[in-house]
Amino acid sequence: MPTLSQLYYYPVKGLQGVALNRIAASAGERLPFDRRYAIGDQTTAFDPANPCHIKKQNLVVQMKHEKLAALAIGFEPATATLTVGERNTSHRFALESADGHDAFERFMSDYLGEAIQGPARLISAPGLAFTDLSHQSVSLINLNSVMALQDALGYPIDPRRFRANLYLDGVPAWEEETWLGKTLEISGVRIRIYRITDRCAAINVDPQNARRDKTLQGLKKAFGHLNMGIYGMIESNGELVADSEFEQP
Repeated sequence: MPTLSQLYYYPVKGLQGVALNRIAASAGERLPFDRRYAIGDQTTAFDPANPCHIKKQNLVVQMKHEKLAALAIGFEPATATLTVGERNTSHRFALESADGHDAFERFMSDYLGEAIQGPARLISAPGLAFTDLSHQSVSLINLNSVMALQDALGYPIDPRRFRANLYLDGVPAWEEETWLGKTLEISGVRIRIYRITDRCAAINVDPQNARRDKTLQGLKKAFGHLNMGIYGMIESNGELVADSEFEQP
């Protein structure tokens, strides 16, 4: 049976994800705290009093700054406390407090240095998610499609490159692209598939070593497209649970 093998959210866009055993799901919403925060710099136009969707090109993300992948991340949703591991040092930031907010901005400014334009900014607004698409959606990756890419390129491909919320196992490679307009039901939560994910240079960053390679170009050369993964919209309330089996639509 196909299985929801891994479950992730990404509290701060551009930073690593946090693995979960389970998480609440609500109809018409993204996963709680997914891309709740983002990092900008002095060139990022954002007004928290009048928030709107921001393209990733205008944010500090791994597509432009592979160094972000070297930071290990933990998150405590009850207190919105972000833990950042750098080498052998761990830092904790309560992002909803003024002191924690400012401390995180100083940390990121020091960490990225001249790679960004001026001091880093932590940005957020109630109800806004800094996702690549303006829709409230979840992203899904078929692990066997990743394996097909790995076999074609001849080197290990960490699935975390694709920064998905749901990683699926037990599905034939590329089968997920036939699911457009269909609905999955995973641990009782219905998810309608509505879009194939076309990839950008962010997948060139290996999360194991924060180094950049040519995986995006390899995907295009091997398969003639930049597709890897799908987007879905949650259509019912419930709880997503890792290791849950489900039926293909």
